[in-house]
Amino acid sequence: MNTRLRRSRAFRLAVCLALVAILSGCMQLNLGLTVNDDDTVSGQLLLTAPKSVLRQRNPDPAVAFAQLRPNIPSLPPGAESRYEDATSYGIQITYRKTPLAQFTSESVNLVRDDDLYRFSLPLDPKKYGGMVGQQDPRQQQAFMTLMAFEISVTFPGRVLDTNGTVTGRSVSWKVVANQPKPAELRAVAQAPPPPATSPAAVVTGNGSFPWLPVVGAVVVLLLVAAVAFVLLMRRRRSRGGPDATATTDPGGTTGAALGPGALTGPGASAGPAPATTGAPAAPDTPTRPAGPPA
Repeated sequence: MNTRLRRSRAFRLAVCLALVAILSGCMQLNLGLTVNDDDTVSGQLLLTAPKSVLRQRNPDPAVAFAQLRPNIPSLPPGAESRYEDATSYGIQITYRKTPLAQFTSESVNLVRDDDLYRFSLPLDPKKYGGMVGQQDPRQQQAFMTLMAFEISVTFPGRVLDTNGTVTGRSVSWKVVANQPKPAELRAVAQAPPPPATSPAAVVTGNGSFPWLPVVGAVVVLLLVAAVAFVLLMRRRRSRGGPDATATTDPGGTTGAALGPGALTGPGASAGPAPATTGAPAAPDTPTRPAGPPA
């Protein structure tokens, strides 16, 4: 009885492994990324499977690929389109200045850690072959073994550590099918200083002083003050000031309109007194001495 049970389990395992091979059949993940110095990412991701393998599951490669894709862990989101050539069918995801924060998926992890960029792509069998190999770890391992990866990541700074091949500021990995695989693909590179570090830049959230709004506000206040000053001076001139009736006499003396007896300066002696209105004064006559009494 036990022998029959062991034979049954071995047969089911062989069938499952064969099914895994059919479903995976050298599925390939191609990824080419460029990390920009403004913490965005550009590039493409291509996930494909041979049409010959897909047709063994379904005559329509699109249907077969849709059934197979859930065995792959989540990918960084982007503009997705269908990919097809003479031998392969799959999907292509394009990244154009995609924020770095979106590259934290189960498959691709690319983050900034202060002045470092850290890239990792785990090759954990438990994350692959989830639908087919969820009952036996050996099936998941077989799914991972049959996968193939070609990865390239270009950084804006110098590469400091990796288990891939370094060419300048780029790191590449080529993991072929039916070969043992590392636990993960990893790389660490230098990151440039954060963008917008100039004094006039508007910076929020990192403690820098917002110089640009302050300078703009000061300029506006100065313009308003200048306009107010000009308007005030025009209003004074239109009303006329204390010097509006000032004239200059022939002798060069400046002051108000001068009349008879007006002072022309400090300490100036008064001129002849103006004639008073009324009866004219009687002329002076000698006083006759009084005569003797009558």
